[in-house]
Amino acid sequence: MRVTLFARVNPVLNPYILLYKETLERQGLIVHLEREFNLIWLITRWKSCDAIHLHWIGAAYRHDEKKIQSGLAKKLSNNRLYRILRGGLRLASFSAAFFLAKLQGKIVVYTVHNLNPHYDQSGPFTILNRIAHHLVLSLADNVHVHNHYTRKVLETTYKRKNSVTVVPLGNYIGRYPNQISKLEARRQLGLPDNAFVYLSLGLLRPYKGVEDLVDAFEKLESPIGRLLIVGRVSKASYKEKLSSLVQNNPDIKLVPEFVPDEAVQLYMNACDICVLPYKDVNTSSAAVLALSFGRPTIAPAIASFPELITPETGILYDPSQANALVSALQQARQHAWSESEILAYGHQFDWDKLGPQLAKLYQIAYDRQR
Repeated sequence: MRVTLFARVNPVLNPYILLYKETLERQGLIVHLEREFNLIWLITRWKSCDAIHLHWIGAAYRHDEKKIQSGLAKKLSNNRLYRILRGGLRLASFSAAFFLAKLQGKIVVYTVHNLNPHYDQSGPFTILNRIAHHLVLSLADNVHVHNHYTRKVLETTYKRKNSVTVVPLGNYIGRYPNQISKLEARRQLGLPDNAFVYLSLGLLRPYKGVEDLVDAFEKLESPIGRLLIVGRVSKASYKEKLSSLVQNNPDIKLVPEFVPDEAVQLYMNACDICVLPYKDVNTSSAAVLALSFGRPTIAPAIASFPELITPETGILYDPSQANALVSALQQARQHAWSESEILAYGHQFDWDKLGPQLAKLYQIAYDRQR
């Protein structure tokens, strides 16, 4: 079977889609990777595949900023009314391509990474996002989710009950270099050997609760505590806000920039625990990355986190309770975490173990059509 994966993401920032592609190929499928599903692609390339697999539905209504080159286009892209109008036209084109693909007999699979937009959460874009999801979730032959929480949300919010397959997010064990020791990592980062280091690593966006983490860490008032906040910031205004928030605390180190593959081990091995105080989440690559380096995780007991994080691999806290995150930060220092046990737990998400289930996403839909 020939499958085309559509994912408008930079594999350098997140290798997920390449790992997904390689896994399907090891299962005997012929797989191609494209950035966008649209009418132009469908008209010119429709014979090239049997199955269309969509990832990250935001591409249905958000313009690809990498294609904006002229000065006028860049100026217009900053105009909210223009972006809304263009988003609506893109969604109409996407919908037409989607219906045409179905008429052609293509198998359509959709992987739900997030149900809410993470870039622009204003009213019009939330509506466009909801329309796009209603369309795809109503007509896709199979829907792939990474956890039972998302499956339940699809059932209650979008009335999608059938042909929803749960296959967990694959790990990143062996994907990144991992040779540096904790002491050497701390030496390179200028951290004391005896410090207890908390890490927030990943794209820095408001929904990830970084401000709450800074506030909780400062309430901790630990003489040996250190906090690393590391990751690319998409908006300059948010970068300025975070910089202002931490500038007077020498125990907090903010690195608002992209972390290359070879440097991921530097931060992961320097830390004692990862902290993910998200306010909204369906699937967390950051939590799986922590498992892949044998690091425990602190996260709120919401959404899919309780399915992933066990007492042996991290701490869950109730975000509705005052100072719950502070208590979790304190509790982390009193626990003797086992790196080997966390890694052993993470190995259940090896891609080769998940491969047969992922390949069945298309076969099940194919058999149903026939």
